[in-house]
Amino acid sequence: MQAPIGCAVIGYGPMHNFGWAHSAWIEATPELRLVAVCDCDPARTAAAKDAFPHIRTYNDVAQVWEDREIQLVSIVTPHYTHCPLALQAFDAGKHVVVEKAMCLNVAEATAMVEASQRAGRMFAVHHNRRHDGNYRRIKEIVSSGAIGEVFHIELTAGSYSEFRHGWYSEKEKSGGAFYFWGPHAVDWVLDLVPQRITGVNGFFHKLVWHNISNEDQVRAIIRFEGGAVADVTWSHIAAIGKPLWRILGTKGAILDTGAGGNVGYEKQIHGPSGGSLTLVTVGEDGRKEEKVPYLESDWEQYWQDVADHLLRGGPVPVPGTVGRRVIGVFEAAERSSRTGQTEQVPYE
Repeated sequence: MQAPIGCAVIGYGPMHNFGWAHSAWIEATPELRLVAVCDCDPARTAAAKDAFPHIRTYNDVAQVWEDREIQLVSIVTPHYTHCPLALQAFDAGKHVVVEKAMCLNVAEATAMVEASQRAGRMFAVHHNRRHDGNYRRIKEIVSSGAIGEVFHIELTAGSYSEFRHGWYSEKEKSGGAFYFWGPHAVDWVLDLVPQRITGVNGFFHKLVWHNISNEDQVRAIIRFEGGAVADVTWSHIAAIGKPLWRILGTKGAILDTGAGGNVGYEKQIHGPSGGSLTLVTVGEDGRKEEKVPYLESDWEQYWQDVADHLLRGGPVPVPGTVGRRVIGVFEAAERSSRTGQTEQVPYE
């Protein structure tokens, strides 16, 4: 394969500006070229053409499959469409990046992974929030060994408010409450603790917002082979909050509110530092506490990694098999919420 690699974005909806963001990140990557944008709504392809005048626009995805200049597609559509679109893309010989959450269940995830393998095409999940400035700093600190062995992670977000995000509020289309912010959270945890999952306990509540089908609060407690435990919660009925991150290690800890961690996400290609976290280390000289600034958010690096894989054989940024583990945690948590027992995650 030679540069530039022709790319198309499928889905240019107005929600969170995702379609524009994917298009802009592709355009900012020298070895990638935005060839086309496809959306079933002509008003949205008109908006894409205004933003990127040189592109072709399609209102039927079949036109994307037929376009030989398009070698890679980025799927930025509702969750319930990801699997069928990805399967069509692989059948058409395209490489695929799919927005998180990658799909609705493990069965769909497996079908996508196996289709990519049969087609011999790249399959990557767009977990690019690994490039948020606060997470990049957390990963750097943990990887350096500064807080020793991580044994406990709490990751919490939400508020007390009705969920107003269109199809995201419909469980049948979105997958449920965990599938909104949860893909970021669980992917971060699995990236920080690269060990086999030994079990998941889930706690789902439906108590207040009965006009929508998603849960009001979801929680997953994930246990790993080495003994580490992660507690991930997303809530729309939390009348009082908690810090975003609380990470305990054998030689220290990290506390982070998350404020400023993704400044400008979906509105610009690269984000400023935006904030700081609290790092505690414990050593021979006692306990030391310091503020450590976030790194910048280099979201565009995800797309450079895509180019590096396709052109030079570098690793796939978040392959489909990794994205499948995230979906597996969601499924196990929901099963556990019904059975009251620890549930297993397949594909470890």
